[in-house]
Amino acid sequence: MSHSFLSDPETAVVLRICQTSPGFVPVILRGQLFPVREVNIADYPVSPDLSVEDFVLGLEVLGCRLVRDRVDDVTVREPARFRSPAWAVRARQIQAVMSDTWEGRRTALSDYLHSREEAEADAPKR
Repeated sequence: MSHSFLSDPETAVVLRICQTSPGFVPVILRGQLFPVREVNIADYPVSPDLSVEDFVLGLEVLGCRLVRDRVDDVTVREPARFRSPAWAVRARQIQAVMSDTWEGRRTALSDYLHSREEAEADAPKR
C-alpha cells in the first residue's frame, strides 16, 4: 500500500479500526478511507466508474496486492484469508468492475502503479 496514503494519521487510524474491530469493512471513496459496518455495506455499492486510484487503494485496504509483470499486465493477488466474508465480497465486487468497460483503463492502472512505485523510490528514506 502506498506509504503516502498511510502517512495521513486519520487514514491510519481508520484502517486500524477496520482491521481490529469486528464488523467493519474499509471502503475507499474518492481517495478517502471510511469504516463501514458490514450490515451497511449494501449502501456503498462499487461504482462502475471507479477511478484507478480508488480501485487500487480499495483492494489494498482489503489485503489484496496488485502486481505488474514485465509487459505491464496487472494481477490481483488476494490474501490467503480475508478478515471476514464481507471483506472478500467487497474485494471481488471491486475486481468485477475491471471488465470490458475497463478496456483501455488497464493501461491507466499499470501507469498508476508504475508512477506510484517511482514516487516511492524517489521519496526520502526514514
